[in-house]
Amino acid sequence: MLKTITTINGRFRDYKDAKISVFDNSLLYAEGLFETFLAIDDRVIFVDEHIRRLYRGAGVTGLQIPVDPDRLKHWMKKTVRAHPDRITKLRLTLTSGEAARWVGRQGRPQVILSASPHEMPVKPFKLQVSRFRVDQKSVFRRIKTLSYAIHAASLARARKAGCDDALMLNQADKVAEVTSANVFWVKNGRIYTPPVSSGCLEGITRKIVMREARKLGYKIREQNCSLSQLYRADEFFISSSLKLIAAVALVKEGRHSHRFTPGPVTAELASCFHKLVGLD
Repeated sequence: MLKTITTINGRFRDYKDAKISVFDNSLLYAEGLFETFLAIDDRVIFVDEHIRRLYRGAGVTGLQIPVDPDRLKHWMKKTVRAHPDRITKLRLTLTSGEAARWVGRQGRPQVILSASPHEMPVKPFKLQVSRFRVDQKSVFRRIKTLSYAIHAASLARARKAGCDDALMLNQADKVAEVTSANVFWVKNGRIYTPPVSSGCLEGITRKIVMREARKLGYKIREQNCSLSQLYRADEFFISSSLKLIAAVALVKEGRHSHRFTPGPVTAELASCFHKLVGLD
């Protein structure tokens, strides 16, 4: 069994004791937020950017985060330090607490942190175009809520089809994102990515890709993109906190497959990120 270290509200919990109430609104109504971090040694990568997004999500949803950012970061570092692996995945889940309508009072939000082993991806990704669509007009697309049914169903179908992840389109049939990553493509040496208005998550790594690409001398542009346009790209890659930069080699759409060759732009950005986070 893979070793996972869990704290709830800053206290370590054994596997059998890592529990919350069945009346927590996170279970009853998916009312909660989450963030996923890459941790190397005892460093939580891009922690401040993630925390700012978490608090922004709390503002949108009205959820109360029971501790300040410094205390939250202390809990995170404590959880990561307790794990024996050098590279870990740290998941932060904020629940909204027990529901007053079920237990007669509004419960205290729960902060759950779990550190588990993580291997950085090496092989290029294979994606399946999902049959489900994201709502590009929803403000909730810009934060990370626990309501993840569309993405979870898309990912399950993609894996059943032998792919690593699912490519999500929006309701206008434009490319939005991958279930756990942002999308980039390269054409004639220029980098493109869908705008936030496409319904993609405003990813932490996405912002840093755009910043670092410009530092490397690349022109980068936010642009809506159809599948047919994407298939004409020279390179296709994805970015996320846990993947950093990962090439895409194949996209399945129904019975058709479209192949991409990982190229020099993807390789240069991947190398840049490994140096940036201390993996080189």
